[in-house]
Amino acid sequence: MFDRLRAFWQGRVFFIARGEQLPRFLNYVLQEGVVLYHTQRSERGMRAQVRLDDFRRLKRAARRTHTRVHIIAKYGWPFVAARWWRRKGLLAGIAVIAVGLTVLSQLVLVISVTGNRRIETSEIIQRAEKLGLRTWTYSKGLDLNKIAKTLQEELPDAAWVGLERNGTEIQIKISEKIRPSIPKEAGNLVASHAGLVKEIMVIQGVPQVHEGELVRAGQVLIAKAPNLGAPTTPSVSKVKPNPAKSTTPDLPTSAAKGFVRGRVWYSAEEIIPLVEDKNQESGRAANGWGIKFGSRVIMVTMQNSPFAQADKEVLSHSLQVWRNWRFPVEVIQVNYKELQNVHIQRSVQEARQLAEETARGEVMKKISPGTQIIEETVKVLPGNTGVERVRVEVETYEDLAVYANP
Repeated sequence: MFDRLRAFWQGRVFFIARGEQLPRFLNYVLQEGVVLYHTQRSERGMRAQVRLDDFRRLKRAARRTHTRVHIIAKYGWPFVAARWWRRKGLLAGIAVIAVGLTVLSQLVLVISVTGNRRIETSEIIQRAEKLGLRTWTYSKGLDLNKIAKTLQEELPDAAWVGLERNGTEIQIKISEKIRPSIPKEAGNLVASHAGLVKEIMVIQGVPQVHEGELVRAGQVLIAKAPNLGAPTTPSVSKVKPNPAKSTTPDLPTSAAKGFVRGRVWYSAEEIIPLVEDKNQESGRAANGWGIKFGSRVIMVTMQNSPFAQADKEVLSHSLQVWRNWRFPVEVIQVNYKELQNVHIQRSVQEARQLAEETARGEVMKKISPGTQIIEETVKVLPGNTGVERVRVEVETYEDLAVYANP
């Protein structure tokens, strides 16, 4: 292996020598200190290989013995470099394209929003730009988790916000809160969750519940004001819409206004076994790179996973040059994370603590960010032998009134 690499780096010349004094020619060559490789005698003469640096030293021996030396082929890096050096313009173009692709692949060129129906796309993008997520910025310097968390806190109608990097594109995924769908109740304020009403303030409309009353999700809390003596044709409001409140649906002028606050309960259960066999990541990872042309993928490094069990993740890095036109060549990155079989044996206390933390995490996913938490209760429930069952109950104080979907 090293001999081939050395021969390629030094360069080899394949030649054929013809003449009547080939033995004398060979002796003179050896006296000059020239090393011949793969020497062969044939009817037409003698074939051999010589290093590029030693080829010129064959002239003296050939002149003394009247031997004709003809080059058959050339092999090695010096000849490749000389061939490419004659194409300086092509090399410069390749270098410029490579540098350009490298720089552009590190930038954010496209920002897209998916999953939103009531929240305007322009509003989401404007808020993201204020947080530093804008086009032509360095993508590696963005904390996508922090931006997603801040967006979720700033968008009241968003239940979950996630950011995904796909090459030069950042995709904002929105999961909106589900409001009660009551077509006949347009303009009424209804309960977003089941809860206990503790405070009610009516600005416009007719209250339908009282303090201390239990309400269910979708129940009308404040009904819209009756339009006594109003014309049968709907009136057109001259008030211009406020883009900052684009998440509020179009409501009639008699729509209910006010707020209803109350206590809401959330709960989640989790079961954790004391003895468990599962696959988990060992911490070892490996990366492979390849090139994709259309549907064909050529892996340059790491054809297969180096681990017996691994979690495989494929990332595609493509360059979107203009609008929907993408560069036809994509760079494929394959990440392998080693998985190993682990036998876990927990104590009762450890299983209860893990079940409590997991259940608490599930409960916090249901609660809107910024909601006031009044009380948290952890209950250990009876379960089967060898498992621990824990229930986490959280009581919050939040605004219950939302407009029903028209």
